[in-house]
Amino acid sequence: MLNQLLCKRFAITTPANFHVFTLAIVASTVFVLASSKLAQAQSAESNQTPAAVPSESARKVDEETGSEKANAAKNWKPLEGSWVACQFGGDGEVEIKGNSAKIAYGDPLSGIRWEGDVLRENYEIALEARRTEGYDFFCGLTFPVGESKVSLIMGGWGGGILGISNVDDNDASQNATTQFRNFDNDKWYKVRARVTDKAIECWIDGKKLIDQPREGHVFDIRAEMEQCEPLGVAAFQCDSEIRNMRVRQLTADDLKPQNQAKSDKAVSETDAATKNETKQTETKQTETKQKESK
Repeated sequence: MLNQLLCKRFAITTPANFHVFTLAIVASTVFVLASSKLAQAQSAESNQTPAAVPSESARKVDEETGSEKANAAKNWKPLEGSWVACQFGGDGEVEIKGNSAKIAYGDPLSGIRWEGDVLRENYEIALEARRTEGYDFFCGLTFPVGESKVSLIMGGWGGGILGISNVDDNDASQNATTQFRNFDNDKWYKVRARVTDKAIECWIDGKKLIDQPREGHVFDIRAEMEQCEPLGVAAFQCDSEIRNMRVRQLTADDLKPQNQAKSDKAVSETDAATKNETKQTETKQTETKQKESK
Protein backbone atom coordinates (compact mmCIF):
# COMPACT_ATOMS: atom_id res chain seq x y z
CA MET A 1 0.00 0.00 0.00
CA LEU A 2 2.82 2.42 0.96
CA ASN A 3 4.63 1.68 -2.31
CA GLN A 4 1.51 2.45 -4.31
CA LEU A 5 0.96 5.75 -2.50
CA LEU A 6 4.56 6.83 -3.06
CA CYS A 7 4.43 5.89 -6.73
CA LYS A 8 1.19 7.80 -7.18
CA ARG A 9 2.39 10.86 -5.20
CA PHE A 10 5.69 11.20 -7.07
CA ALA A 11 4.51 9.84 -10.46
CA ILE A 12 6.73 6.77 -10.36
CA THR A 13 5.68 4.44 -13.15
CA THR A 14 8.14 1.49 -12.94
CA PRO A 15 9.78 -0.63 -10.20
CA ALA A 16 13.21 0.49 -11.38
CA ASN A 17 12.22 4.11 -10.92
CA PHE A 18 10.92 3.26 -7.48
CA HIS A 19 14.28 1.75 -6.42
CA VAL A 20 16.13 4.83 -7.64
CA PHE A 21 13.71 6.99 -5.68
CA THR A 22 14.25 4.93 -2.53
CA LEU A 23 18.05 5.23 -2.78
CA ALA A 24 17.74 8.97 -3.18
CA ILE A 25 15.65 9.21 -0.02
CA VAL A 26 18.20 7.17 1.98
CA ALA A 27 21.15 9.20 0.69
CA SER A 28 19.37 12.42 1.56
CA THR A 29 18.67 11.20 5.10
CA VAL A 30 22.31 10.20 5.66
CA PHE A 31 23.52 13.58 4.39
CA VAL A 32 21.18 15.45 6.74
CA LEU A 33 22.31 13.41 9.77
CA ALA A 34 26.02 13.85 8.93
CA SER A 35 25.60 17.58 8.47
CA SER A 36 23.87 17.84 11.83
CA LYS A 37 26.69 16.02 13.65
CA LEU A 38 29.33 18.16 11.92
CA ALA A 39 27.55 21.32 12.99
CA GLN A 40 27.36 20.08 16.59
CA ALA A 41 31.09 19.27 16.63
CA GLN A 42 32.01 22.68 15.22
CA SER A 43 29.80 24.36 17.79
CA ALA A 44 31.38 22.42 20.67
CA GLU A 45 34.86 23.22 19.41
CA SER A 46 34.10 26.93 19.17
CA ASN A 47 32.75 26.91 22.74
CA GLN A 48 35.89 25.32 24.26
CA THR A 49 37.92 27.50 26.61
CA PRO A 50 41.23 28.36 24.93
CA ALA A 51 44.34 26.84 26.53
CA ALA A 52 46.03 29.06 29.08
CA VAL A 53 49.13 30.78 27.76
CA PRO A 54 51.91 31.22 30.36
CA SER A 55 52.55 34.83 31.22
CA GLU A 56 55.91 36.41 30.52
CA SER A 57 56.71 36.44 34.24
CA ALA A 58 55.80 32.74 34.62
CA ARG A 59 58.01 31.82 31.68
CA LYS A 60 60.84 33.83 33.21
CA VAL A 61 60.51 31.97 36.54
CA ASP A 62 60.59 28.60 34.74
CA GLU A 63 63.67 29.63 32.76
CA GLU A 64 65.46 30.86 35.89
CA THR A 65 64.62 27.68 37.81
CA GLY A 66 65.89 25.51 34.97
CA SER A 67 69.03 27.63 34.72
CA GLU A 68 69.72 27.35 38.46
CA LYS A 69 69.39 23.57 38.37
CA ALA A 70 71.64 23.40 35.33
CA ASN A 71 74.25 25.56 37.06
CA ALA A 72 73.99 23.46 40.22
CA ALA A 73 74.68 20.32 38.24
CA LYS A 74 77.55 21.67 36.16
CA ASN A 75 81.27 21.73 36.98
CA TRP A 76 81.11 18.50 38.99
CA LYS A 77 84.07 16.25 38.24
CA PRO A 78 83.99 12.55 39.17
CA LEU A 79 86.69 11.47 41.57
CA GLU A 80 88.11 8.40 39.90
CA GLY A 81 91.48 6.98 38.94
CA SER A 82 93.48 7.93 42.03
CA TRP A 83 91.82 6.01 44.86
CA VAL A 84 93.86 3.52 46.89
CA ALA A 85 93.01 1.33 49.85
CA CYS A 86 94.11 2.66 53.23
CA GLN A 87 96.46 0.67 55.45
CA PHE A 88 95.07 1.11 58.94
CA GLY A 89 96.06 -2.35 60.11
CA GLY A 90 93.26 -4.87 60.49
CA ASP A 91 91.63 -3.60 57.28
CA GLY A 92 88.82 -5.47 55.62
CA GLU A 93 88.74 -6.05 51.87
CA VAL A 94 88.35 -2.90 49.76
CA GLU A 95 87.04 -2.99 46.19
CA ILE A 96 87.43 0.19 44.13
CA LYS A 97 85.71 0.65 40.78
CA GLY A 98 85.76 4.07 39.11
CA ASN A 99 84.32 6.54 41.61
CA SER A 100 82.67 3.83 43.69
CA ALA A 101 83.99 1.56 46.44
CA LYS A 102 82.94 -1.31 48.67
CA ILE A 103 84.56 -1.21 52.09
CA ALA A 104 84.40 -4.37 54.18
CA TYR A 105 84.42 -4.70 57.98
CA GLY A 106 87.74 -3.69 59.51
CA ASP A 107 89.22 -4.17 62.96
CA PRO A 108 88.50 -1.44 63.61
CA LEU A 109 88.86 0.61 60.37
CA SER A 110 88.86 0.15 56.61
CA GLY A 111 88.84 2.87 53.99
CA ILE A 112 90.08 4.56 50.84
CA ARG A 113 92.36 7.55 50.17
CA TRP A 114 92.59 9.91 47.19
CA GLU A 115 96.14 10.37 45.92
CA GLY A 116 95.40 12.86 43.15
CA ASP A 117 95.20 16.65 43.29
CA VAL A 118 92.84 18.12 45.86
CA LEU A 119 90.95 21.39 46.28
CA ARG A 120 91.42 23.13 49.61
CA GLU A 121 89.31 26.28 49.47
CA ASN A 122 85.96 27.29 47.99
CA TYR A 123 84.84 23.87 46.80
CA GLU A 124 82.20 21.20 47.30
CA ILE A 125 82.57 17.45 47.55
CA ALA A 126 79.66 15.03 47.25
CA LEU A 127 78.98 11.30 47.36
CA GLU A 128 76.39 8.68 48.28
CA ALA A 129 76.98 6.22 51.11
CA ARG A 130 75.22 3.36 52.83
CA ARG A 131 75.94 0.84 55.57
CA THR A 132 75.12 -2.71 54.56
CA GLU A 133 76.06 -4.44 57.80
CA GLY A 134 77.18 -3.34 61.24
CA TYR A 135 76.34 -0.54 63.67
CA ASP A 136 78.99 2.18 63.64
CA PHE A 137 80.04 4.96 61.27
CA PHE A 138 79.86 3.92 57.64
CA CYS A 139 80.99 7.25 56.21
CA GLY A 140 83.91 9.03 57.82
CA LEU A 141 84.58 11.58 55.07
CA THR A 142 87.91 13.35 55.59
CA PHE A 143 88.42 16.47 53.45
CA PRO A 144 90.71 19.54 53.35
CA VAL A 145 89.86 22.83 55.05
CA GLY A 146 92.58 25.16 53.86
CA GLU A 147 95.86 23.66 55.01
CA SER A 148 94.06 21.65 57.68
CA LYS A 149 91.37 18.95 57.42
CA VAL A 150 88.30 17.55 59.17
CA SER A 151 86.23 14.36 59.12
CA LEU A 152 82.46 14.26 58.73
CA ILE A 153 81.31 11.31 60.84
CA MET A 154 77.98 9.64 60.05
CA GLY A 155 76.76 7.08 62.57
CA GLY A 156 79.69 7.10 64.99
CA TRP A 157 79.87 6.00 68.63
CA GLY A 158 77.63 2.99 68.17
CA GLY A 159 75.55 4.32 65.28
CA GLY A 160 73.92 7.52 66.50
CA ILE A 161 76.39 10.41 66.20
CA LEU A 162 76.66 12.89 63.34
CA GLY A 163 79.26 15.65 63.47
CA ILE A 164 82.67 17.00 62.50
CA SER A 165 85.95 15.86 64.04
CA ASN A 166 87.72 17.91 65.24
CA VAL A 167 86.65 21.42 66.13
CA ASP A 168 88.92 23.13 68.67
CA ASP A 169 90.36 19.71 69.62
CA ASN A 170 86.90 18.29 70.32
CA ASP A 171 85.69 15.37 68.21
CA ALA A 172 82.29 14.78 66.58
CA SER A 173 80.78 13.51 69.83
CA GLN A 174 81.46 16.66 71.84
CA ASN A 175 81.43 19.92 69.89
CA ALA A 176 78.92 22.37 68.46
CA THR A 177 78.30 20.17 65.40
CA THR A 178 77.29 17.10 67.43
CA GLN A 179 73.88 15.67 66.53
CA PHE A 180 72.09 12.43 67.29
CA ARG A 181 70.62 10.74 64.22
CA ASN A 182 69.57 7.25 63.20
CA PHE A 183 71.04 5.81 59.99
CA ASP A 184 69.31 2.75 58.54
CA ASN A 185 71.24 -0.11 57.01
CA ASP A 186 70.87 -0.67 53.25
CA LYS A 187 69.70 2.90 52.70
CA TRP A 188 71.64 5.26 50.46
CA TYR A 189 72.32 8.73 51.87
CA LYS A 190 73.35 11.69 49.75
CA VAL A 191 76.24 13.59 51.32
CA ARG A 192 77.59 17.00 50.34
CA ALA A 193 80.21 19.16 52.08
CA ARG A 194 81.17 22.73 51.21
CA VAL A 195 84.30 24.59 52.29
CA THR A 196 84.48 28.37 51.95
CA ASP A 197 86.65 30.93 53.70
CA LYS A 198 83.75 31.56 56.08
CA ALA A 199 82.35 28.14 56.97
CA ILE A 200 82.21 24.36 56.69
CA GLU A 201 78.71 23.29 55.62
CA CYS A 202 77.32 19.78 55.27
CA TRP A 203 74.08 18.43 53.79
CA ILE A 204 72.49 15.00 54.00
CA ASP A 205 69.72 14.18 51.53
CA GLY A 206 69.50 17.83 50.54
CA LYS A 207 69.06 19.16 54.09
CA LYS A 208 71.77 21.33 55.63
CA LEU A 209 72.67 19.88 59.00
CA ILE A 210 76.05 21.49 59.76
CA ASP A 211 77.10 25.12 59.39
CA GLN A 212 80.36 25.53 61.27
CA PRO A 213 82.06 28.99 61.11
CA ARG A 214 85.80 28.93 60.47
CA GLU A 215 86.86 32.22 62.01
CA GLY A 216 88.25 31.80 65.51
CA HIS A 217 88.32 27.99 65.36
CA VAL A 218 91.00 25.34 64.92
CA PHE A 219 90.35 22.22 62.83
CA ASP A 220 92.05 18.83 62.61
CA ILE A 221 91.28 15.10 62.52
CA ARG A 222 91.64 12.34 65.07
CA ALA A 223 94.97 10.53 64.91
CA GLU A 224 93.43 7.21 63.81
CA MET A 225 92.04 8.88 60.66
CA GLU A 226 95.43 10.02 59.33
CA GLN A 227 95.43 7.27 56.70
CA CYS A 228 92.58 9.16 54.98
CA GLU A 229 94.21 12.58 54.73
CA PRO A 230 93.97 14.86 52.91
CA LEU A 231 90.90 13.26 51.28
CA GLY A 232 89.39 9.87 52.00
CA VAL A 233 86.52 7.81 53.36
CA ALA A 234 86.66 5.32 56.23
CA ALA A 235 84.22 2.95 57.93
CA PHE A 236 84.42 1.67 61.51
CA GLN A 237 83.61 -2.00 62.13
CA CYS A 238 80.94 -2.21 59.46
CA ASP A 239 80.45 -2.97 55.78
CA SER A 240 79.73 0.09 53.67
CA GLU A 241 79.45 1.22 50.07
CA ILE A 242 80.38 4.57 48.54
CA ARG A 243 79.45 5.77 45.07
CA ASN A 244 79.19 8.81 42.80
CA MET A 245 82.13 10.58 44.45
CA ARG A 246 82.66 13.97 42.83
CA VAL A 247 84.00 17.47 43.46
CA ARG A 248 83.60 20.96 42.05
CA GLN A 249 85.31 24.32 42.43
CA LEU A 250 82.93 27.07 43.53
CA THR A 251 82.76 30.08 41.24
CA ALA A 252 82.64 33.74 42.23
CA ASP A 253 78.89 33.72 41.51
CA ASP A 254 78.41 30.67 43.75
CA LEU A 255 80.03 32.57 46.62
CA LYS A 256 77.80 35.63 46.39
CA PRO A 257 75.44 35.63 49.40
CA GLN A 258 72.41 36.38 47.25
CA ASN A 259 73.14 33.35 45.05
CA GLN A 260 73.95 30.79 47.73
CA ALA A 261 70.34 30.18 48.82
CA LYS A 262 69.23 29.62 45.22
CA SER A 263 72.21 27.38 44.52
CA ASP A 264 71.61 25.30 47.66
CA LYS A 265 67.93 24.85 46.80
CA ALA A 266 68.73 23.83 43.23
CA VAL A 267 71.35 21.29 44.32
CA SER A 268 68.97 19.90 46.96
CA GLU A 269 66.19 19.52 44.40
CA THR A 270 68.60 17.82 42.02
CA ASP A 271 69.72 15.47 44.84
CA ALA A 272 66.12 14.66 45.70
CA ALA A 273 65.21 13.95 42.09
CA THR A 274 68.25 11.71 41.63
CA LYS A 275 67.45 9.88 44.85
CA ASN A 276 63.87 9.21 43.69
CA GLU A 277 65.14 7.90 40.35
CA THR A 278 67.63 5.64 42.12
CA LYS A 279 64.93 4.34 44.46
CA GLN A 280 62.62 3.57 41.53
CA THR A 281 65.42 1.75 39.70
CA GLU A 282 66.28 -0.31 42.78
CA THR A 283 62.59 -1.17 43.28
CA LYS A 284 62.31 -2.37 39.68
CA GLN A 285 65.47 -4.44 40.05
CA THR A 286 64.12 -6.03 43.22
CA GLU A 287 60.79 -6.81 41.56
CA THR A 288 62.60 -8.32 38.57
CA LYS A 289 64.74 -10.54 40.82
CA GLN A 290 61.62 -11.68 42.70
CA LYS A 291 59.85 -12.61 39.43
CA GLU A 292 62.91 -14.48 38.18
CA SER A 293 63.18 -16.47 41.42
CA LYS A 294 59.56 -17.69 41.17
